[in-house]
Amino acid sequence: MMGTMSSVRCWLAAVCLFPGIAIAQDTLSVPVLPGQTLPELTVEAVRGAANAASAPYALAVETHSPDGLPRPVLSMERVLRSLPGAWINDRGHFALGERISVRGMGARAPFGVRGMQVMLDGIPLTMPDGQTVLDVVESSVLRRTELLRSPASLFWGNGSGAVLFLSSDATLEDARPASRLRAQALAGSFGQRRILIDGWAPFGAHSVQFYVSNQTQDGYRNYSSGVRRRAGASARFRTGSSSHLRILTAIALQDTEHPGSLTREQFEADPSMARPAFEEARAGKESLHVQAGAAFGQEADLGTLRITGYGVRRQLDNPLSFAYIDLDRTAGGMRAALRRDRERIRWGVGADGALQHDIRKNFNNAQGVPGDEIRLDQVEDVASLGAFAYGGFQPVRAMQVLAGLRYGTVRFEMDDHLFANGDQSGNRLFSAWSPMLGVSWRGSGWLLFANYGTAFETPTTTELVNRPDLTGGFNPSLDPQIARGVEVGLRGALGAHLFVDAAVFFMNVDGRLISFENELGRDFFRNAGKNTHRGIEGAVQWVPHPRWEAAFVATVSRFVFQEADLKGNLLPGVPEQRLFGRVRTDQGGFRITVEAEAVSEYFTNDANTAVNDGYVVFDASLGHEGFAAGSVRIAPFVEVRNMLNTRYSGSVSINAFGGRYYEPAPGRAFLAGIQFHILP
Repeated sequence: MMGTMSSVRCWLAAVCLFPGIAIAQDTLSVPVLPGQTLPELTVEAVRGAANAASAPYALAVETHSPDGLPRPVLSMERVLRSLPGAWINDRGHFALGERISVRGMGARAPFGVRGMQVMLDGIPLTMPDGQTVLDVVESSVLRRTELLRSPASLFWGNGSGAVLFLSSDATLEDARPASRLRAQALAGSFGQRRILIDGWAPFGAHSVQFYVSNQTQDGYRNYSSGVRRRAGASARFRTGSSSHLRILTAIALQDTEHPGSLTREQFEADPSMARPAFEEARAGKESLHVQAGAAFGQEADLGTLRITGYGVRRQLDNPLSFAYIDLDRTAGGMRAALRRDRERIRWGVGADGALQHDIRKNFNNAQGVPGDEIRLDQVEDVASLGAFAYGGFQPVRAMQVLAGLRYGTVRFEMDDHLFANGDQSGNRLFSAWSPMLGVSWRGSGWLLFANYGTAFETPTTTELVNRPDLTGGFNPSLDPQIARGVEVGLRGALGAHLFVDAAVFFMNVDGRLISFENELGRDFFRNAGKNTHRGIEGAVQWVPHPRWEAAFVATVSRFVFQEADLKGNLLPGVPEQRLFGRVRTDQGGFRITVEAEAVSEYFTNDANTAVNDGYVVFDASLGHEGFAAGSVRIAPFVEVRNMLNTRYSGSVSINAFGGRYYEPAPGRAFLAGIQFHILP
C-alpha cells in the first residue's frame, strides 16, 4: 500500500516533534534574528519599491552561507521547502524539473515552473510566455533567496502569481568579502554523485566569482538516470563613485532518462518501476541552456537607476511516448527602472521588453531518435512589453501606503511550415492592467501589513500549441487567467528569542488554466472558470540559546473550483495542510539537524476521484565545521533522507490519462561528502 496517513496524523506527528520554522542550508527564512529590528534591506523581488522593514507584502528573505557548515543541497526543493505558502515537488529525476506552487499558482505545470516569475542574479529565467526552467540554477552557490507570495504583475508582468528572486552575488551582504575557493564532493544512494568548485576574488575595486559542477545519478526508479553539468561566472566592476556594472553568464547541459508516472496498482506493486511505454519509447531529455546578461546601477540626484539586458539560448531534444520534440529557442530582453526614496515619499517608474523565438518540430519517436514523419513544423514568436509606475508615502512615521499600476501586452505569432492540414499560421494578443495597493504599520521590531494585488498569466507557447484536436497552430479557445487577491499579515520579532511570519490570504482566479492528458501521455490545457483560493500560512523561529534553534512552518489552504461541472471540487496537486519542522544544534564543532515534513492527502484530478495519500518524512544530517590543514579547512558531512523509508508519491501528474498520477519519491537514502575550503 502507499504510505497512507491521514491529515490529522500528519499534523500530530510534526506538531509534537517540531515547534518552530525551518532554516534552509545555513539560512534564516526570515530577514532578521529574534531580538533585532527589521532591517532596511532593499527587496529586489519588488524592484526596490520597498525594504524588508516596510514592504506591505507576504515576503520571506533568506540568506545562505556557502562558507558555513556544509550540507548536500542538490535541488531547489532543499532551498525552498522551509518557506510558508510554497509547495515544491522534486520528482526524483531530471527530466521534468521541480514543480513550484505558491498559494496554488503554478500547480498545473507538467514540467518546469509556471505561474511565477523567477530571476537568477537579476536575469529572468521566466520567458516572455511565462514558462520557467530551473536547469541553470546551481542551488549550492546561492547566497540569497527572496520569495514574494503576493500577486505581483505590477512589478514583473505576465506570469507573476508569485516571485522568486535568487542571487549568488557575494557582495550582497558584504561589500568586500574575503577571497575564497571551495571544492565539495559527495556520493550517496541510488548512484548520486556531485562535484562542485566555486570561488570569489577581489581585484581592487572590482571582483569576479565562478562555479562549476557535475552531478550524476542512477536514480531510485528504473530508467531515471541522468547527468547535469553547470557552470557560471560573473564580474562586478565599479565604474564610478556611485555606479557599478555586473556581467554574468551561465550554462547548463543535461542528459536524462524519463521514467514517467504510474497507476496506483503499479505504485503499490513496485514504486521503483518505470512506466513501460516511456521505457520502450526511450523517453528522456537532452538540453543545452546558455544565458548571459549585464546589469548596470547608478545612484544619482534624481534617484537610483537600474538597467538590465540579457539573452538566452536553449536547445532541447525531448523524446516522449507520443512524439520526438525538437525545440530551438532564442530569447532576450531589457529592463529599466528608476526609483527615488525620500524621507516620507518614494516613487518609481519602469519599462520591460522581451522577445522569444522558438523553432519547434515534432517527429514520430523511433525509440529515442527522431523518425521520418514530421508531425509539426512551425516557428513561434512571443513579444512582451510593459510599463509600470508606483508611489508611496508615509502619512505618519510608522505607516506607509504604496500604490501602483502596470499595463502590459503579450503577443504570440506562429508561422506554420508543414501545411499538412492547411496553413495553421495565426496570432494571439493578450493585454491587461495590473493595479496594486498596500499599507503597512511598523512597530518595534514588527510589521503589520495588508494589500490588494493582481496577477495576469497567459498560456505558454507549449500550452497554446498543444491542441486537443492534434492540429497545428494556436488553440483559439485558450485564454489567460487573472488572479485578484487580498492579504493581511504580520512579521517580526516577538521578544528576544521568537520571530514570526504569518499571513491570511484570499484570492479569486478567473479562467484558471488546467491540464489534462490523453492516452499517449500528452498534456493539453483548458480554462476552468473561477477558483477561490484562501488560506493561512505561518512560520515561527525560536532561538532559546545560541547553540539551539527550533523552527516550524505551517500552511493551511483551500483552493476550490466555482464553475458548474466542477463546482465545490478542490484544485488537484496541492495539499490542504503542509507542515515543516527543524531542530538544529551546534555542539563541539558539530552541527546536528533533524527535519520533518508532514503533508496531508490531496486530489490528483479535477473530478476529485483519486487522491495522493498523506505522508510524514524525516531527515537527519551531521556536519563538522572542519579541520585545518595548513591553508585548507576540511569539513565532512553526512545526511540520511527519508529515515523511516516511507513509501510515498512526492509528486503527481495531474489529470493523467488512465489513472497514471503517481511519481514515486525515493526510499531511504544516504549521502556523504567532504568540503575543502581554501583560506585566504
